[in-house]
Amino acid sequence: MKPFRADILAIGSELLHGGRVDSNSIFIAEMLAHCGIRVGRKISLSDEQGDIQKALRASSRQADVVIVMGGLGSTVDDRTREAVATVFSRPLAIRRKAIQILSRQVQRRGRTVTPLLTKQALIPSGATVLDNLVGTAPGFYVQEGNAHIFALPGVPREARAMMELQVQPILKRKLRATVFLWSHAFNTMGLPETEIQQQISSLFHPSSAIDLSLLASTKGVKVTLSCWRPKNQQSIQPHKTTDFPEGKILIQRIQEALEPWLFSEGEETMEEVVGRLLTSRQWTLALAESCTGGLIAHRLTDVPGSSAYLDRGLVTYSNKAKQELLGVSPALLRKHGAVSGQVAEAMAKGIRVKSHVDLAVSVTGIAGPGGGSAKKPVGLVYMAIDGPQGCQSQRCQFWGDRAEIKFRSSQAALNMIRRYLLQPHG
Repeated sequence: MKPFRADILAIGSELLHGGRVDSNSIFIAEMLAHCGIRVGRKISLSDEQGDIQKALRASSRQADVVIVMGGLGSTVDDRTREAVATVFSRPLAIRRKAIQILSRQVQRRGRTVTPLLTKQALIPSGATVLDNLVGTAPGFYVQEGNAHIFALPGVPREARAMMELQVQPILKRKLRATVFLWSHAFNTMGLPETEIQQQISSLFHPSSAIDLSLLASTKGVKVTLSCWRPKNQQSIQPHKTTDFPEGKILIQRIQEALEPWLFSEGEETMEEVVGRLLTSRQWTLALAESCTGGLIAHRLTDVPGSSAYLDRGLVTYSNKAKQELLGVSPALLRKHGAVSGQVAEAMAKGIRVKSHVDLAVSVTGIAGPGGGSAKKPVGLVYMAIDGPQGCQSQRCQFWGDRAEIKFRSSQAALNMIRRYLLQPHG
């Protein structure tokens, strides 16, 4: 039993010139996997008709499913519908359903359908029109031989909605896959990927069908297990881990091996973990940020319900702000400098006193690219946490550009909160 194969064609010269990054392929591949479909190839193409037509011909011969993203707008460089029409000899025509979708979405935005916008309602003959609930350009679906071809908008929100609500149901009905992709992800922080591999490589049986992948990022290292499994056609729900003994055992062993560095499993983010732990303790939190510029507060407030535990956050970037808003003494700043454990602790204590919260966290450092020295290089960051059992600080050295250092600092600070919340407190 093998999964069906899909090709993803991302259309847009800007994808090749560095103007935009293709993020759609990630969630499209995940959604296809839920339908028993493996992505065999992903290609980024220019807006040139010849390039699109050549890729369509090749993919429709080799793949069971072809997902074409982008090129459905009204401008001169939107040529996907013309390419499909030419390759499969399906003349374009204004379709009633397509014009209704276009009119509905345009009118919602307080505009009128112009002759130029009407181009979006041109659909290849015999194609099924796919509704666009988020944007104006309808998508469409055609079947050519054994190939199922879907044309989707390139805007991520539009493509995701169309995939979830329309493409997936069609694929499940048409293909009836006999396998599905089983996967389990572990999110870790504090251990490089090479050392993680050393920790867990011995846990895999040589004949195991389970694949291991490791992805390092500013969030840490994601460890993913995956394999294609037989699908129970009588069950609407995917197989659970308990239906797969080898997977269940391996998950438990990896949990034990990575426990000191494991902060979540699946798609749960660090800020969601911290929010959940703060909620369970019914604790409130205040932040004093310098080099992260409010990024920790931003990430926490991205989580719904964060008003229950996040009391306030101050961006005290200058020494003057640290003195006036947090009560850090000028003498301490002169003696140790703003980037020091002593000042980080004073910042955390100061914000906790002023806000009367259960827990306070501070961050101060050098995000770069300038401002570093031999003694205090770029990427040096101190963070402190003040709570019921006193105040403690830690020194970190991060690498990367300014944005990466800021994000790594925010991730480390959130992890500090997480670890503190997991400790027993009287």
